[in-house]
Amino acid sequence: MKVELVEFYPFEVSNRKPRLLAYADVKIDGRILIRGIRLYESKHGGYFISMPEYNPETGRALVEIEDKELFEKIRRVVVDYYKDHIKS
Repeated sequence: MKVELVEFYPFEVSNRKPRLLAYADVKIDGRILIRGIRLYESKHGGYFISMPEYNPETGRALVEIEDKELFEKIRRVVVDYYKDHIKS
């Protein structure tokens, strides 16, 4: 599966960890668009992502990636973009 970064919205809201660094939108195989993936910096200095969490009307998850390999590809695309283009 091909994972492509569509948009990247960097910002910092606080200095405490985990710290929200950006939102990202990715497209999978040119057919599935996931908006609002959050990129965080952990208290140990690593990076992790969080998928859009829930629909307030239904209380159900909007996106769940059950394939660990696909989740890692998405994480890698978002983190690599941040490291290459945003972090100095």
